[in-house]
Amino acid sequence: MTKQELITALTARRDATGLTHADIALRSGLTERSVRNALSLKGNPQMSSLLALVDALGLELQLAPKGFGERADADPGYRPVPTRIGNAVGGAAASSASASEPRSRKRSP
Repeated sequence: MTKQELITALTARRDATGLTHADIALRSGLTERSVRNALSLKGNPQMSSLLALVDALGLELQLAPKGFGERADADPGYRPVPTRIGNAVGGAAASSASASEPRSRKRSP
């Protein structure tokens, strides 16, 4: 995820929750100006501000290997990381693989 994608995701979350910059500032302990700057397209928040924003928006920041979350069937040797997200991605890949297999139809007598 790029910095721009992260800021876009945080802004989308702000819009989805209906929170204003002032609301986020109160929840995060940051100034309203800091929130506004961090969530602008040219924002470059410090790590401490980023963590405060993420928490104020009801999110958590997680790290994953690069390429994680890409289509699991693209790599035949893919094994999901044993986390809630990894298991969900692995399960989704297994479901889509079984859904694409042809099913035999039973004939009624």
